[in-house]
Amino acid sequence: MVGRVDAATLNVQPRQRRSVYMWLAEDPAGRSVKRMLEELDIPEVELRETLRKLDAAGLAKRQKGTWVAIPLEGAETETPDAEPETAEAEAEAPAAEE
Repeated sequence: MVGRVDAATLNVQPRQRRSVYMWLAEDPAGRSVKRMLEELDIPEVELRETLRKLDAAGLAKRQKGTWVAIPLEGAETETPDAEPETAEAEAEAPAAEE
């Protein structure tokens, strides 16, 4: 079973699956199908198929009646790495304009 997946796996998914994944990821405790049906505007058949396909891709899993999003690999490390690069780019930008 896949422990963590990367963002590329999520990016190749159709829009509806990405949307459901992002919605699931907002609640680390997970969400039941019943709750998802109440909050999302997706027919039950499509929602269940979407969840099965997310599970097959390693992006979600079912635990005791709730579905949970699998955290993306490197999601926590991307933000700190991006800050120094941005600061360097900003420092170089004025020098390039002169």
